[in-house]
Amino acid sequence: MPPPKSANLCWGQRYHWLRYQHVPPGARHEAHIVDTSTLPSGLSVARLRSVLNHLVRRHEGLRTVYQAADGPWPRQVVQAPGPMQLCEATTEQDGTPSPAEVVRQITEADFDPARQWPVRACVVTTAAVPVWLVMVFNHLAFDDRSLEALRCELEALLDAAVSGRPARLAPVSRHPVDLARYEESAEAAGAARADLEHWRGEIERLPADGFVRRRSLPADRGPAFSASFTSPTLLAAARETAARLRVWPSAVHLAAYAVGMAAYTGEPVVTHRMYTSQREASGYQDLMTCLSYPTLVAADLGDDPLFSVAVRRAAARVEQAIEHAHVPYDEVAELVAAESRRRARPVRVACEFNFLSNAPHSCATRRDRFTWNAEPTEWTSAGSDAYFRVHEWSDGVTLALQAMAGVMDADAVERFLRGCARLLEMHRDAGTDLRVSEAAQLFGFAPVPQQRILGNGPDLDRYDPVAADATAALIASHPAVLEVRVEAGDRGLVADATAAAPVTAADLRAHVLASIDEHPQAQCPDWFRISGAVVTEGDGRDAPRRTAVTDAERALVAVVEDVNGLRGLDTADSYTAAGGRVLRIPRVLAVLEEQGWSGVPVGRLCGVRPLHALAADLVRG
Repeated sequence: MPPPKSANLCWGQRYHWLRYQHVPPGARHEAHIVDTSTLPSGLSVARLRSVLNHLVRRHEGLRTVYQAADGPWPRQVVQAPGPMQLCEATTEQDGTPSPAEVVRQITEADFDPARQWPVRACVVTTAAVPVWLVMVFNHLAFDDRSLEALRCELEALLDAAVSGRPARLAPVSRHPVDLARYEESAEAAGAARADLEHWRGEIERLPADGFVRRRSLPADRGPAFSASFTSPTLLAAARETAARLRVWPSAVHLAAYAVGMAAYTGEPVVTHRMYTSQREASGYQDLMTCLSYPTLVAADLGDDPLFSVAVRRAAARVEQAIEHAHVPYDEVAELVAAESRRRARPVRVACEFNFLSNAPHSCATRRDRFTWNAEPTEWTSAGSDAYFRVHEWSDGVTLALQAMAGVMDADAVERFLRGCARLLEMHRDAGTDLRVSEAAQLFGFAPVPQQRILGNGPDLDRYDPVAADATAALIASHPAVLEVRVEAGDRGLVADATAAAPVTAADLRAHVLASIDEHPQAQCPDWFRISGAVVTEGDGRDAPRRTAVTDAERALVAVVEDVNGLRGLDTADSYTAAGGRVLRIPRVLAVLEEQGWSGVPVGRLCGVRPLHALAADLVRG
């Protein structure tokens, strides 16, 4: 028997694989895709099973597993055809679990990507007659475009099963493994290098934290809020504005989102990640796999443009992002980590925007409706600050926002949604074109908290605000420091500290980097001036190498070296600074867990904290 087909993960799949590993077990269903279909009359359960098994034979992606234990990189492995996992639930009260309970179970159960196919299904029957089919997909293998194509094929096969006539389906010429093999070619690698240089330039211009004036908790702390606003008139409002400005409706919604965020944060530059497709850029438009992941997009509203200008800029930025989208996601994450290391401050682009077409389905309301949703407890562990979704229905639009309490409270979430709706409705009138500062009044947010915000030095051509007092408080938490003041100076961000005991710039820099995740508004200064028995100054980058001294440090260093093929790590370096690869982080944590160590989530290894500080978070089970 020939060996199974396999290849590395496709570039677009890597985001979803990393995100699935990042979220703790039991909470991963937030990333599942659920699709429900009404089944035609005259169908039996046996024929339905035959149709599903035909799809499994036809599409390799439906019978692919994703394994990371047997090589340096996670790989997709195509397994032999077999039956799709299909459970049954009946509407009769016969003592078996109800359809709702069965569907909940298959929806919320984690996929084990290394062992389980990325699809499972449930057929709901009445008197043994199939009525509905519910399918659950792992987002790693499916996006909306793939789901739409599969749904069309399923309908054709079901009609054929009932009518007895053969279904006419186009042949499947390419599979996910084919794309992955192309992405390993010299041609694809060369194109990716050029696109990655584009993203390097984009990342260098990003502010480190768009919520620097509003953030009250570390990024992964606290509850979250979720609400939605549905309006039957927003569909025409957005489409008419889009037609007038000759852009897609998604650009109108993106501009409204950016204006709302600028109004709330008080920042002129709004950064976010927008779900974009790699299909056109990759040349594999019809591939049955996930080719969508969040791409970095920034909106510069510092010149107080008209809303029409903001819309056109949003459309141009999206086109630019799509043009350069076909790159390995993990390597973009490594560029962000490198820029974070250069600034000695985490660069966070953790707000997500997604435009979803739900036509031909109805929004099911004839009037505006605001709804508070259940707290998105599973989403809170995904590492995002906020997630804004636009659902376009056949007869309306739903605006939905999830936000961590550390950046937005419940009042701000509601004002954001209602304000976006007002902004869109007002601009349905061709004679209305508000400037960003005027549009901000539509939201009615509480004033931005007053605090001392500094730029990051006069030699930089980018806007990167720093909360000076939060930075000073972090430095002052060092036991040798009596007081400290942080200012912007000729050397960038400068900390003037008074010490009660001998302490060096390297000591203070190490202290800041080790603790910065707990002080989300702070940044490590570029220069330290220390007054005490001896006056010293420096940037703190000349610290001597550190070797592992605790059991946790030795365990972490050994695993990082083994998984990444490294030797002689300096524990003063961060994971990525030491040469660790983002795509290997889940393997690092899996090996640590096998050895009895836990306590460091995936996202922390992408940050600026040194290895010895990360090791301090490890606990032995």
